[in-house]
Amino acid sequence: MSEPRVARGSLRMRVMLIPTTVLLLGMLAAAAGTLYAARARIGSETQSGVGMASLLIGYALDELTTDRDPDTALLRLRRELAEVRHVRVVYRPDATPSTPPSVETGGTPRWFLALFEPARMMTSFPLIVRGVPRGELVMWTWPADEVAEIWNGLVFLAGLLAAVATAIVILLYSSARFALKPLHDLEQGLDRLEHGRFEALAAIKVAELQRIGERFNRLASSLARSEEQNHRLVDRLLSVQEAERKELARELHDEYGAALFGIRAAASCIFDTASAASPSDPSAGEISDRAQTISRLADTIQKQNYRILDRIQPVVLHQMGLVEALRHLVETWQTTHRDCSCSLVLAAPLPALCEDASLACYRIVQECLTNVARHARAKRAQVVVEREDGGTGERSAGIRIIIEDDGVGLPEDFRSGFGFLGMNERVRKFGGRLSVGKGLNSGTRVEAFIPLAPDFGLPQSERAASTQKCTPAADVSVGS
Repeated sequence: MSEPRVARGSLRMRVMLIPTTVLLLGMLAAAAGTLYAARARIGSETQSGVGMASLLIGYALDELTTDRDPDTALLRLRRELAEVRHVRVVYRPDATPSTPPSVETGGTPRWFLALFEPARMMTSFPLIVRGVPRGELVMWTWPADEVAEIWNGLVFLAGLLAAVATAIVILLYSSARFALKPLHDLEQGLDRLEHGRFEALAAIKVAELQRIGERFNRLASSLARSEEQNHRLVDRLLSVQEAERKELARELHDEYGAALFGIRAAASCIFDTASAASPSDPSAGEISDRAQTISRLADTIQKQNYRILDRIQPVVLHQMGLVEALRHLVETWQTTHRDCSCSLVLAAPLPALCEDASLACYRIVQECLTNVARHARAKRAQVVVEREDGGTGERSAGIRIIIEDDGVGLPEDFRSGFGFLGMNERVRKFGGRLSVGKGLNSGTRVEAFIPLAPDFGLPQSERAASTQKCTPAADVSVGS
């Protein structure tokens, strides 16, 4: 099976990329168009200013020759020429060479002025009053005003386009998020399916995705039915398994126990008969030895039978209760597996449990210790059984069981087998939770929580009738 490819981009960003790119290109085109027409605009505006200033100077000089107060008229003329755009007029009383006035940028970058400002032109107008030369007026072209207007217009246009583009990008992002919400809902639905929650999606109102949503809901419904059927099947299998264990335990106890007792009794009779025989009989000693051997073999088989009975149907659980059964289980396991130290921690007195709940707790610990012996290669294991009070929140009271070891831990490709499946189903039957993960010492940690049924909070006298049958709590999800 090929490895899935790593996603290299967001669909939402891809949806936004084309309009955003078009906007940026439009902004660049608008700026380029403004700059392209700048030189022609500067030239035409400068020529217009020069023409207007030339006419004004010509009329003023004609009037100046006949004016009674030429100095006042000249001063008035210079003030009027200062209002003409795109030119600068300088009065030169003598014939000294004139240099162009310095440029005031007015906030316009000098590189922009140098880029678009054309070469300056100079025009001289001799000033003659009543036939006497009074110097001249020198007019320079002054395109910096128009360049500043172009720069300010370009800045305003860029700001306006940036604001519009930002608003459009925000609208595109919101629109893309709204348009892609059905895909997000589908993604969350698939995550829920992965974790065993087969919830249907709300109706998708996008025509292109509506059929996918309907198919998804049908798939979720089918998986929910399959899950329910699997749960019922596993529950039935566990019930059949426990029934078969009880039947087998009864057969071992009644039939094999009686047969072994008969063998031991017969061996004892043979031994007594052989002992009473004549000492001169050479076969009497051999018969006694054989009878003792048969008795010892019967004792060995009887002990093996007791161990098998204890495993398939723990008698101590029904006789002494869950706490003593767990102690017996841990001690027996420790005797068999001396290379691993196992301890049992009872954090608080446990409540009286029904037969099914006690058996579920016992089987969970039994299965976990079996896994520790088979797979963990651990040096230390610990079993913690405690009661957890629900408090005033939604958490219910129950029994928490924690089995932790310091072994090799879970493999990377870990998949739960029949043992974990059985534990899951036993816990699920009571509406509990089961989790399997890494322990504090890089080993394995199995944690099970079995809620207490509502009748466990009643006094012992009112609860006596319900101890033979459990009332499972509300079913919740089980993680593994």
